[in-house]
Amino acid sequence: MHKARVVEVKEAEHASLKESKRRAKEIAKNWELNEKFSTMTTDDYFAKHPELKKKFENEITNDYWGY
Repeated sequence: MHKARVVEVKEAEHASLKESKRRAKEIAKNWELNEKFSTMTTDDYFAKHPELKKKFENEITNDYWGY
């Protein structure tokens, strides 16, 4: 195998390992979020997203139910 090809393969391997580590972290983060969502209350959610709470309160106040 040519030296240039060996370097190319090693670089691809390094990039692949880096991407695998990134995806493993992302999967772990998603599992953690999934656990939080299964026990999260609306108060918990709205504490993190006050703009949505205001939007829903306005819709309820104005008797607008999305149709």
